[in-house]
Amino acid sequence: MAPHAILFDMDGLLLDTEKVCLDSFVETRRQFSLSDSPDVFMRCVGVRLPECDRIIQESLPDQVAFKDFNDTWRERISATLRHDIPLKAGALQLFQILASKGYLMGVATSTQTEVAKSHLEKTGLLPFLGGVIGGDNVQEGKPNPEVYHKIAKHLGVSAADCVAFEDSETGTRAALASGATTVQIPDLIPPSAEMLKSGHVIAPSLLEGALKVELIETSDI
Repeated sequence: MAPHAILFDMDGLLLDTEKVCLDSFVETRRQFSLSDSPDVFMRCVGVRLPECDRIIQESLPDQVAFKDFNDTWRERISATLRHDIPLKAGALQLFQILASKGYLMGVATSTQTEVAKSHLEKTGLLPFLGGVIGGDNVQEGKPNPEVYHKIAKHLGVSAADCVAFEDSETGTRAALASGATTVQIPDLIPPSAEMLKSGHVIAPSLLEGALKVELIETSDI
């Protein structure tokens, strides 16, 4: 049976922004004469802003004010993304194919809703979407499935009747908990041994993931 809607995470899945954020994080750490500590950034992948802020703040020594570090980091990210928001390979093509087949599509992201909409508009993906729910619109962030239930409800369907695409382990756990058929396209962090036991689809790219769950056919590509 065809799914009622296709749900997507955003950063690291549709938009190749996680690498921008990581590079900016390392550059900011160096600016403040700190070790690169990419592992600290990796713990932020897939989580909402308040939790990310807590992780960053706890990683900083007393002599570095969180506000100074965070403002510098965020401005560095914004400066890069003002010029270019890179799309993941196959993202626009997949949206075009799914739209031609009549699928409803929505985004469930930990990023704040208006920021997410702005980024999706700049990359040309927003017109394909029936809705965007960000981390500021839920009480519980991923891995809680609330954001998936909310975007599904917004689209008039049940999350259990959808296919959800994710990249991070945190997001994948949220999609699985929602009952959606889950496809993981790992970005910066490979799936853990525990994650590999979950039985969901794991693929190296969006198009290959869509092929594996039969949303599209080879002839569509």
